[in-house]
Amino acid sequence: MENKKLSPLKFLPDAAEMPWGKVEYMLADLGFVDSVAIEGWLKGNTLSDIMQTYLERVVGETAFEWYGTQFPVLVKKLDVKGRTSLHINPDDETAEQRYDAFGKTALWYVTSVGPKAKIFLGFKRPVGADEFYRACADGSVEDLLYSVTPRVGESYLITPGLVHAAADVTLLEVAECSELWFRLHDWGSQEREMHLEEAFDLINFDQYHRVPAPSRELLAAEDQFTIGQIHLTAPLESHAGIEETFLIYICVGGAATIKADGETFRFDAGELVLVPAECADFVLAPEGDAAVVLEVRMDPRANNDIVSEPVEE
Repeated sequence: MENKKLSPLKFLPDAAEMPWGKVEYMLADLGFVDSVAIEGWLKGNTLSDIMQTYLERVVGETAFEWYGTQFPVLVKKLDVKGRTSLHINPDDETAEQRYDAFGKTALWYVTSVGPKAKIFLGFKRPVGADEFYRACADGSVEDLLYSVTPRVGESYLITPGLVHAAADVTLLEVAECSELWFRLHDWGSQEREMHLEEAFDLINFDQYHRVPAPSRELLAAEDQFTIGQIHLTAPLESHAGIEETFLIYICVGGAATIKADGETFRFDAGELVLVPAECADFVLAPEGDAAVVLEVRMDPRANNDIVSEPVEE
C-alpha cells in the first residue's frame, strides 16, 4: 500500500472542554492529540502514522527537512465563551534550547463574535517589567493591554513573545505544530498554574503595533506557514509539478469540494481537507455559487535550519 498514490484526507475533530469554553482540534500531530483520518483510503489511520509511513510524500521536502516526521502545523477552533488566560508563546530558538520543542507562531481567524468580544494583543504603550509584574499581582493588568473588538473575517498574527488573550469570540487557529505556551495571568482565578516567572524574559514589553495582512488574499507569509484566503466563485484546478508542499483547505463560508483521482471530498464551513504534497492534480470548487476557503501551505525557507529567527513586532 505504501506505493499507492496519496489522496486528500478528512479528519475526525477532537474536542475538549475548557474553563473558558471549548477547544476543537481539527488537525494535529501532538502526541496527546493525534488526528484520525475519516475519509480517503487511509481512513482509520492517525496523522502520526501517516507521517511515519509516507514522510515527505505527505508534506513536501521543505516541511520534511524542518520538521521531520511531525506534521508541521496544527489547526484548531477556539470557542471562547468566557475569557482565556493571558499567555505568550516562545520562539523556536528558545523552545529548542530550553524545552527541546518547537516554538509557536499562530494566526487567529475570527469566525463569530459575541456581544462582549475582545482580543488582547500586547501593550498600549511600552511597559516596564516591574510594572507588568505588579499589575499581574494586583489584577490591574488589563489597563496595560492593547485590545480590539474583532469582526468576522479578520485575522491576527500571534508572534512569539506577544501577550495575548481572547473573550466571547470563536477563532480558527492555525499554528506551528506546538502547544508550548506560558500562562501569565488568569484574571483572578487561582485554579490553574501560572508560568509568569518562567516566561518573564520571553515577553515583548514594547508597544503593540498591528501589522495588517499583506493583502485580502494573503493573510500571513511566515517561515512556519503561508495562509491565503480564496473567494471561490468558480472551480480552480491545480496541476502536477506546481506544488511541492502539503495544502490544507479550511472552509470558513459556504461549502466546497475537492475532486482528485475520481473521488470528491465535500467540506462545509468549519471543516478541512488535507491535500498531500504528492496529490498535485485536483480541482477545488464551490458547492453552490460561492465559498470562502483558507489555504495553508509551507513555502521554501531562506535558511535550511530547524531554528528560525524570532519574529520582531
